[in-house]
Amino acid sequence: MCRLSRWLAASGKQQQAAKDMKNCDHHNADLCKQLTSCNAFVEKAQKALTDWQRDLEMKTQQLEIKMCNKKEDMHGESPTGPHVLTSCFVWTSTTKPSSNGLKRW
Repeated sequence: MCRLSRWLAASGKQQQAAKDMKNCDHHNADLCKQLTSCNAFVEKAQKALTDWQRDLEMKTQQLEIKMCNKKEDMHGESPTGPHVLTSCFVWTSTTKPSSNGLKRW
């Protein structure tokens, strides 16, 4: 091969490599956008689940208090006094409901 043909071959490879690098850069930018979008979606879903869990804990606590009040009304005054509850459960403030999250009065 002569020098000119070698130079043209090398030049063509460099141009192709430059095009490939440009394509990779665009592909990486697209992947970065997708990752950012997915991350935002996950954060939004986590917030929604946290809010839903907090709402369920509050409703559960309200129902437990309501149930305790009904039990007290059904039994009337207990032998130890009018405001003593013996078997009511109330949620303690925890971030995750669990068996340890129940506290007996």
